[in-house]
Amino acid sequence: PTHRHSKILSNASTSTTFAPMTISRTLRLFASSSVQGYTPVRWGILSAGQIASDYAKAISVSEEGAVATAVAARSSSKASAFASRHSIPTSHGSYPELLSNPNVDVVYVGTIADHHAEWARESILAGKATVVEKPMTLSYNETKELMDLAKEKNVFLMEGMWTRCFPAIRKLRQLISTSEIGPIIYAQGDFGWAFPTNSPDHRIWLPNSGGVTLDVGMYIAQLGQIAFPGGKVKDVTATGTVMNGVDYSVMATVTYERQNESERRSVGDGILQMALTGAANTEERCVLQGTKGRIILDGPSHVPQRIRVLYNRGRGESKEVVYDFPLPEDPYGEWNNPGSIGFVHQINEVGKALREGKTECESFTWEDSLEVAQIIDGILCQVRGERDGMVRPRDDDGDWLEEQQAGSN
Repeated sequence: PTHRHSKILSNASTSTTFAPMTISRTLRLFASSSVQGYTPVRWGILSAGQIASDYAKAISVSEEGAVATAVAARSSSKASAFASRHSIPTSHGSYPELLSNPNVDVVYVGTIADHHAEWARESILAGKATVVEKPMTLSYNETKELMDLAKEKNVFLMEGMWTRCFPAIRKLRQLISTSEIGPIIYAQGDFGWAFPTNSPDHRIWLPNSGGVTLDVGMYIAQLGQIAFPGGKVKDVTATGTVMNGVDYSVMATVTYERQNESERRSVGDGILQMALTGAANTEERCVLQGTKGRIILDGPSHVPQRIRVLYNRGRGESKEVVYDFPLPEDPYGEWNNPGSIGFVHQINEVGKALREGKTECESFTWEDSLEVAQIIDGILCQVRGERDGMVRPRDDDGDWLEEQQAGSN
């Protein structure tokens, strides 16, 4: 079909380019932030791996009073090299040393996912605000335990679902809230990247945290919360293939009970379709189909920069409106993972939440994390089999189970 195009360009984010962080820049940040009425949020980086390196670089680009003051690794030499590379003033040769550092306000847990729960728990117990790289843990029950602990200790906790902090996602939610394209009938999304099949020691093949679902499945699983605000997960069905003991390709459908009764009567339950694979680099595009049009989140949708809204003008005809959200200016150019400059949006939002005394971020709340963990558990139970701490998709009465499951895989 042909489309009449009407493009509205929205320069939704601007930034000033900074040179890589230096000690003098840290001092300038403290000075300028004091003038604005607050001191910089001081980050401690727990891990010295690739994703932690990208996060440290993004901290150095933040315009809103963020600074990396310490890093910890499993060895002093590795921590020292990381600190030197990123101009971080303090390095620690163990994780407990970082957690006892009084010059750290918030800890970024960037270890492999197998250790997220352990070190997030230790960080919370140390009284540190804590941001955990996704997935927060390997199961719903572990995630719930962390949140219960954070609530008990009154400590900030967030799963690093950075995508939700992007300006494009805020715009997407606003478009859905206005019902300009009517209620969303279904949402579809894909995420695939070609796994290194010739590298058996790569983290993607780890028996517990490996596989496509725990690696990138949450990016699509969280889309249902946007498409069906206030909806409740009713069912998860999934099928897939397994390679080297981990889930390799997955197709899943998540059904939501709508909160709005009139919408439920007119269009039925909401449906989210997920396609994940480690066999190919996919387009990574998301589509939200409404009764009066559709919204397309162009790829890579986990680093969202363009939204297209197609308003129905009859069968086979529509009017397109485009919103562009450029990434922040990038002083580095090279990252371990494409688009990591976008971490700055999450870093800024965490800083704002901490200055306001909050224990969670509005863009991705504790309840959001729990629902995504519920979906991930449902998929993995069906594709790989049950493991400790997982939540089964449904029991015989159609209710979600939240009990510990025996056995491991």
